[in-house]
Amino acid sequence: MMGAPPAVIALPLGPYKMKRRILLLSLLSLLQFVLVHFVLIQQFPNSGDEQAYLYEAQLFSHGQLYAEDPIYDRAHPLNKFVAADAMDDTEGRRFSKYDPGWPALLSLGARLRIEGLVAPLLGALTVFLLLSYVRKRIGAEFVATTWWLVTICSFFFLSVANFGTHTASMAFLFGAFFLYDGTLERPPEHCRWRLLSVGLLLGYCSLIRYIDWIPLLGWIAFDLLRQRKTKGLLLVLLGFGLLAFLHLIYNKLLTGDALTPPGVHFARGSVEVHFGFFLTGFETTAIRLRRVLYAFPPAILLLLCLTRSGRSVRLRSYLTLFALNVAVYFLYAGGVAGPGPRYYFPYFPFLFLAVVEVYRLTRGQRPVKIGWSAAIASLVVCSFIYADGQTRDIYKRRDLERTVATIPEKKKIILLESGTYKMEIPDLVRNPPDLWSADLLYFAYGGGGGIADLLQRFPEHSVYLYRYPGSLRRWKG
Repeated sequence: MMGAPPAVIALPLGPYKMKRRILLLSLLSLLQFVLVHFVLIQQFPNSGDEQAYLYEAQLFSHGQLYAEDPIYDRAHPLNKFVAADAMDDTEGRRFSKYDPGWPALLSLGARLRIEGLVAPLLGALTVFLLLSYVRKRIGAEFVATTWWLVTICSFFFLSVANFGTHTASMAFLFGAFFLYDGTLERPPEHCRWRLLSVGLLLGYCSLIRYIDWIPLLGWIAFDLLRQRKTKGLLLVLLGFGLLAFLHLIYNKLLTGDALTPPGVHFARGSVEVHFGFFLTGFETTAIRLRRVLYAFPPAILLLLCLTRSGRSVRLRSYLTLFALNVAVYFLYAGGVAGPGPRYYFPYFPFLFLAVVEVYRLTRGQRPVKIGWSAAIASLVVCSFIYADGQTRDIYKRRDLERTVATIPEKKKIILLESGTYKMEIPDLVRNPPDLWSADLLYFAYGGGGGIADLLQRFPEHSVYLYRYPGSLRRWKG
């Protein structure tokens, strides 16, 4: 009789209760992401890239692809004062140099002024799919372990909470993987819509980021060919092509050439886009992988699979997908190595899965217990250091925002004599598409030559000069 209660307590949760627990954990993740976005980051676009996505989202929410004004031309004498980072100004048109997929999603929130909720919702959806997959494929007892790994990793929740594209790319990629995994146990005739949907998700992922879809599509295509499921592969490729084709239409409308993306048009023949085999790829990749270990120290446990990889087909799949992502970005050596391993972020769910699978295979062994405890302790410490550093950086970069908030006038123009902490002036020229009716405007101020011609168009605005840190004074003309 004394042994009965422990036996009852040890009974596993039923499928319904387990699904409810997964939903609850996903909602807690959503709360975490929202708090990080609105409290730590305070809705601050942390780069000119993020601001470009928001700018394009505002345009899309009003049914526009670009803003029109004569000043939006690089040859215009006043353009130097309004030129912004990641924006293409050509022949009186201004548009973002980036793909349309992420701004289109942000535009859904732009109409209601809740852009900050879009990425947290996608992040929470990814967590829900990840935990559901773990319950199904690895074991329900590892759901909580996976959730804690995701929750403690500050690189993960800070990346989800910003305005960058990586969260959306991750959500669509893992959604495609989750759907494809669901086809493995079904007859081919029952999977047609699922396989088509896999292709559609990967196609939309290509509209978010140009190359993130390559590893997963290549892996799926190889798996289908290995199983001789040619029709299934054709369905995936059909779904992919239906949405990826929108690139050509979008390019034609913006750049006039279906084969010239906005990013290439923005570069104007420079070395802005690097994709190929470069010796610098070794150094850049080494830096990125080192930052993976800093962002997620439990990844070091994957070394255990060197002698045990044959025991789990799933583990090989997770490692292959993450390795393919590393290989693709090895060819993108022109991209920066940081901050954090952001280029690998869309495939971080597979890194989580690989670590959990290694833990499942090796648990119970004393050395593994010690290693696991050390890895979790390292994750806590590194996550705190990373979150503290990122939060401090954002606080310093928001110096302009805090300083401008002290100005009593409603209509004001800020002439930027400098950038803020690790942000150049073009990063901070953040104006709405409707330039002439805005209450607050930011202009570059490189000595003031010709600026009076621009300012006379805003006779009702007070004009101030800003210099980092916190210096603000009236402009005397």
